Amino acid sequence: MFEFFFVLFDWGDDMIYEYARVRREEPVVCYCERETALPAGIRYGPVVRDIYIIECCTEGYGSVIINGKEFRFGPKSCYILLPGDTIIHTADEIQPRQGVWCAVDGAAIGRCLNSAGISAETPFAPPEAFEELYGWIDRMVSLWERKDAGTELLLTSCIYGFMGTLLREKEVSSLGEAWLERTLGMVESRYYEPLQVEDMAKEAGLERAYFSVRFKAVMGESPHQYLNNLRIRKACGLLEYSHYSISEVAGLVGMDMRNFARAFRKVTGKTPFAYREEHHNAKRIESGQKDNIMTFTDGA
Repeated sequence: MFEFFFVLFDWGDDMIYEYARVRREEPVVCYCERETALPAGIRYGPVVRDIYIIECCTEGYGSVIINGKEFRFGPKSCYILLPGDTIIHTADEIQPRQGVWCAVDGAAIGRCLNSAGISAETPFAPPEAFEELYGWIDRMVSLWERKDAGTELLLTSCIYGFMGTLLREKEVSSLGEAWLERTLGMVESRYYEPLQVEDMAKEAGLERAYFSVRFKAVMGESPHQYLNNLRIRKACGLLEYSHYSISEVAGLVGMDMRNFARAFRKVTGKTPFAYREEHHNAKRIESGQKDNIMTFTDGA
C-alpha cells in the first residue's frame, strides 16, 4: 500500500543524506512518529533531505539550524523544514523536546507552503494555529501506527487538512499573484533540475518576456538571478558539510561546473574551493578550542 521507503547515507560526524525516493504531484505521507523520550542534548545532523519535515513540539525545548541560522523553539511550536536545506537538530540539555513529526512529499505541498509564507528563513507556523495543526499531525501518527484498509487515503486527507489550516492562518498572497506562488513553489522543489526561465514562465502561465518583467517587478531580481541565488544557497550547505567534490555539488544544485564557479563567486565573493576551506578551517579551530578546554579542565 505504501510505495515509498527511506535511503539513509550516514557520513559519521559529517553530512547525512536522507532520500524518500518519492516524487509526485499529490501529497503523500512518507513517515510519522511520536517522540516522547529524546536524550537530553542529543544532536542530529547536519542532514539534507529531499522531503518536507513537519514537527510539532508539545513539551520541552530545542533548536533547529537551517543553512547555518539557528531557530529556538519550545512548547506549542510547529515548524516545517524544506527539501535541499542543510539541517541540524538539537534537543535541550535539561528539557529535551517532545511531540510528533511527519515526513511528507508532493509538488502540491511546496506550492501550499510557499503560499503560506513558509521558507528556510521563516519556518514556523502561526502559534495561534498550533492546537489545530498539532491535531492533524497527531491523527497522522495514530493512522500510521494502525495501517489498516483506507489508511493512505485518510493520511492524505490529514495533509490537506494541515495545509488548509496553515493557509487560513497565514497571510496569503493575493489571487492576482497566484502565478508567482506557483512559480516559486516549482523552483523550490525542482531547483536541482536543469530549469530555465522558459520553464518558470510556463509554470506561471505567462509569455516569457512578460513573465520576466513581472517577476523582477515583484521580487526585485530577474528569474535567472533568483534561481541562481537559490542554487548557491543550497550549494553553500553542501560545501560546508558534505564530502561531495565541487563538481558534484554543482550537479546536485542543477548547474554545470563552469557556470557554477562563476555564479558562486558572484554571489559569495569567494570561489567554491575558498568557501569550503574557510569553513573547514573554522571548524578545525573550533574543535581545537574545545580540545584545549577539555585538556585544561582535566589538568585542573
